[in-house]
Amino acid sequence: MLRRTLISGISVLGLLLCLGCSYDEDNVNIEGITGEIEEIKEDSFLIQGSDIEVDLKYTSDTVFNGKERSKFVIGDKVKTWYASQPLESNPLQATASKIEFIE
Repeated sequence: MLRRTLISGISVLGLLLCLGCSYDEDNVNIEGITGEIEEIKEDSFLIQGSDIEVDLKYTSDTVFNGKERSKFVIGDKVKTWYASQPLESNPLQATASKIEFIE
């Protein structure tokens, strides 16, 4: 009886540890803006979408698809994903989890 209780307790503890250490990737990759790069700064792109503008900061964790970060130029069309909800400002400010070159 004691052995059975001990094994059950260890199993539940292991399950809780696994759940606590994992994260939901969907929360990290919020679909962002698709638009054209208007300005390139040292650590961000200013991107103009169809009806919104975003100052999109990139970090060492940002994934770049289609081009290396240093190869992006003004006028490139990109699709973006945010690492968290954008800050309400003008323009919006967000941190990129992913930036994909479209054309």
